[in-house]
Amino acid sequence: MKLLNFQAESGAMPEFGVVISGHAVSFKTLLQKSGQSNVLLLDIYSYLENLPSSENAARDLLNYGNVYISSFNDNEKIPLEKAKILSPVPVPRALIDFGLSPRHLGNSAATLIKHAFGFFGLIIAPIVKNRIKAATSGKMLYYKGNHNAVIGDNDTIHWPAYTSYLDIEPELAVVTGNEATPIAGYTIFNDSSARDVQFKEMMGLGGPARSKDFDRSNGFGPFIVTPDEIGDPLALNVKVKIGNRYEWKGSTSEYFARPEEVVNFLKAVFTLLPGTVIGLGTIPDCTGLDNDLWLEPGDKIEIIFDKLGILRQNIPENLGKIEPSPWGIRKELRQFY
Repeated sequence: MKLLNFQAESGAMPEFGVVISGHAVSFKTLLQKSGQSNVLLLDIYSYLENLPSSENAARDLLNYGNVYISSFNDNEKIPLEKAKILSPVPVPRALIDFGLSPRHLGNSAATLIKHAFGFFGLIIAPIVKNRIKAATSGKMLYYKGNHNAVIGDNDTIHWPAYTSYLDIEPELAVVTGNEATPIAGYTIFNDSSARDVQFKEMMGLGGPARSKDFDRSNGFGPFIVTPDEIGDPLALNVKVKIGNRYEWKGSTSEYFARPEEVVNFLKAVFTLLPGTVIGLGTIPDCTGLDNDLWLEPGDKIEIIFDKLGILRQNIPENLGKIEPSPWGIRKELRQFY
């Protein structure tokens, strides 16, 4: 089952619903058509708080919709390509991001070192790469993200004036339910990052802040897909397209811990409220930092996960005036300095 928040058209009221035969259909419509009422399906939060009863009710309505959707009018079923798909969790109860992919962390450290220290960085980067990879393997490292900086499918990421090296981070994310159903489903998470700011923050031992927490930096979507449709969450192929310029490939198989282990680890730290979003870590080889290839104004991004769909993100064309980067002037951005 694919759950989503959507608008039938720009400016319309957001609706909570399900995907049926390539259409977005609200639970409100399904309840009205079937002559029912159910407060458990008012919104995604009600759904998550009342599992598994809410999931059973949703599946009954999905079955009804599969049978009768041909009789629905155009206002009751919106083709997905025409709907405005919003974040499946508009404001997560908390946003937690793990680093369960040591090869990405090693790749990232090497690129950061190279840009921060020039020629000397080129020499030590391979050593740093291997040491970071070894040091982070098997360790459940995480940080807290800005849960108020959420965008959805086909939305535009904010490019902060203090960075010249905006980047994406495709991740598999867990959406939590309640004690009865701890994992409600999975979604795609794009953790946007200001890379030329990130290095100093990480070296200061304070963790990422300005490099991660800026407005419109956390993309989720397009759906929450229930676990029964996923199979093994650590066996999903990933592809990233940056317009026609770059295509990167990876896999969730490089995560060293399973979602259940991550949830249990966090439950020993704090109470997980329904609607918490947990990123498992960046897919190796699928970021600008992994490849030392960088986003440009106007880029159109597609993050494609097996069984989860495509999360589209946009880069603004006009950046306004940006500050000089500690990594130097990027020729592609010269007009904005």
